[in-house]
Amino acid sequence: MQLPLPITLPVDENFDSFVNKGNEEVVSILRQIAEALPYWREAPALGPLSSLQLPLVTLLGNSAIGKSHLLFATCHQLAGKSVSHLYLNLNDYQAWSLDIFEGLENLSLIALDNIHAIAGNVQWEEALFDLFNRVIETKRALIICTSHLGPSNPAFTLPDLRSRLAWGVIYHVNQLDDGGREEAVRLRAEERGLTLSNQALQFLLHHSERDLKSLMSLLARLDARSLQEQKKLSVAMVKRELNLG
Repeated sequence: MQLPLPITLPVDENFDSFVNKGNEEVVSILRQIAEALPYWREAPALGPLSSLQLPLVTLLGNSAIGKSHLLFATCHQLAGKSVSHLYLNLNDYQAWSLDIFEGLENLSLIALDNIHAIAGNVQWEEALFDLFNRVIETKRALIICTSHLGPSNPAFTLPDLRSRLAWGVIYHVNQLDDGGREEAVRLRAEERGLTLSNQALQFLLHHSERDLKSLMSLLARLDARSLQEQKKLSVAMVKRELNLG
């Protein structure tokens, strides 16, 4: 039985909308995991992962490069198959009680976004460490987490937690180059039904923040403005949204 998600995951952040240039390997493994769950241990392609004492995949990299998008995509695919899973963004941990981790070892997938957020908080580090140990004991769940910090980073103050984090497989998520960002914006615009001329696209790319999160947020605002004004997306509209006159 699927547990309720604490937040509504963005429906347009799926595998089809993720531009995987430079990240082909991590997208491939996550697709394989999503396809194989809940019987991932029986999938030949996932043999190296099933042989780990702690089945943990860490997506490592800076902010706003698509790590959360990949977690959302995996969860969306599992939801479509009614496979038990839970997504938690640990940026929000201060709003929760420590018992939020209880029982998660019985799910098929545990998706933990931004685990670096609890680094230095001994109680939460211990709670995460205990969850990892229960996952090892039950041999059911698979964990995918994202982090800005590698497992050996001293910001994680609990040595045992650093040790467990190092037991998993780490994939470095790379930032898209200019061509990749252009493809990502064009793809998201198409999904939203937005007509985006090449001139408007180039202006948007050259006059806004370069990270994906900012670009997608801007595109969402432009979509709303286009609907409100009943006009096609244009350079003039982009200028207005960016307060460029």
